[in-house]
Amino acid sequence: MVSIIIVNYNTKKITIDCLESIKKFTTGLEYEIIVVDNASADGSQEALKRLFPDVKLIESPDNRGFGLANNLGVRSAMGEFVFLLNSDTVLVENSIKIMLDFFQKYQHKLNIGAIGTVLIDEANQTNGFGSHFPSCKEENAINLKKIPLIGQLISFSKNHQYDIKKEYFEIDYIIGADLLMRKDFFEKLDGFSKEFFMYYEESDLQKRMDNLGFKRYITTNTKIIHLEDGSGKSIKKYSNRKRTIVHKSKNIYLKRNDKENFSKYAILDFIILFLNFFNFKYSFKENFNYFKEILSTY
Repeated sequence: MVSIIIVNYNTKKITIDCLESIKKFTTGLEYEIIVVDNASADGSQEALKRLFPDVKLIESPDNRGFGLANNLGVRSAMGEFVFLLNSDTVLVENSIKIMLDFFQKYQHKLNIGAIGTVLIDEANQTNGFGSHFPSCKEENAINLKKIPLIGQLISFSKNHQYDIKKEYFEIDYIIGADLLMRKDFFEKLDGFSKEFFMYYEESDLQKRMDNLGFKRYITTNTKIIHLEDGSGKSIKKYSNRKRTIVHKSKNIYLKRNDKENFSKYAILDFIILFLNFFNFKYSFKENFNYFKEILSTY
């Protein structure tokens, strides 16, 4: 059995669309659907109970973020496999069965820890699947480019090439929008770390997986529509809250997983953080609160 786990936070409509697509296209396997609601205030709970009485709804008393909500879902899962699926995804074919077949076929040969697939937008254009692990070295280069005059001298690209024409390819981490793995292995890893509210938690989980020698793969045998950032729409794209959460999570990740280089990174990052007082896209109060929050992560 596969336990499909979806986290919902004030995304009633897209969660309903996601659930309808699962029911429409998923055949040939035993599955259950678990929705973890992070204390939504948009009537999600009532709508889900009415429209999907067979879906297991877990109502969190507060918003615990992405990782801890998924941990709640896995804890109550009955399946041998767990499929962590974003609420802003839509299936267009029998993707879960295709992914499960790939996992079971190659799990021993490839020493699979987790798999994902190619995510596309509504125009059928690839919009993500994962990337390489973040590092202090790379983040230092990014920070240097932010410094006036010095940044113009830095040549740097974050782009890494993957051949999506192959049946599958190895990757450092799969984005958390579509992550299939064995439940017992997720539990062996102690799930997502409680240090992360949102962002970088899937990188951290898969870094621990990597440390144990297990691989992550993208299978290109199927595709899933991902309405990027729909599941996090309560956090405006360039809001002060979002930049704070992303930066905090990044620093927590680097401190946990690149310890030997973190002190050098922290010095440069602090300089950039201080320069943000002159970022006039935000008020002085927002910049001050941002500074204070990030300072606590060094």
